[in-house]
Amino acid sequence: MSPQIVGETLFLYHSVLLGVFVAVIYDMIRILRRVIKHNRFFISLEDILYWVFCAFEFFYLLYRESSGVLRWFSILGIALGMFLYLISLSRYVVNFASKVINKFLRMIGKILGIIFFPFKKAGQKIAGVSKKTGRLTKKSGRFLKKKLTTSGKMLKMILCKH
Repeated sequence: MSPQIVGETLFLYHSVLLGVFVAVIYDMIRILRRVIKHNRFFISLEDILYWVFCAFEFFYLLYRESSGVLRWFSILGIALGMFLYLISLSRYVVNFASKVINKFLRMIGKILGIIFFPFKKAGQKIAGVSKKTGRLTKKSGRFLKKKLTTSGKMLKMILCKH
């Protein structure tokens, strides 16, 4: 085989690998979206950043392998790599990884719940005592205000007579 054909075949192979790589990156974004709920703004932002990343990777491949010359078979190779990965492994990787991460996060949440349970109960007790104290303080404040008002009126009457 001629070295030029070997070089072109290697370029096609690298294009297919780049397609698989960018599909795996997008699967990571999909897993993140399943684990952490996103609104439309963040989904759009992630997609824009993803496609900018893909463009840089594609142009870097073109620059490195073919001196920046656009080769259509490289675009087809990238599309082929993405397609093959998406129809073969993607579904299983995303489902498995998101389930494992969600279970791990639930387990961490339960452990933290057990660790912080005494603090939660103490906070509830303090809140209950604080609520009772607040009611008692409010009642005694009203009583004091009433007594001071009557005492103030009495003092005025006494001072005005003299």
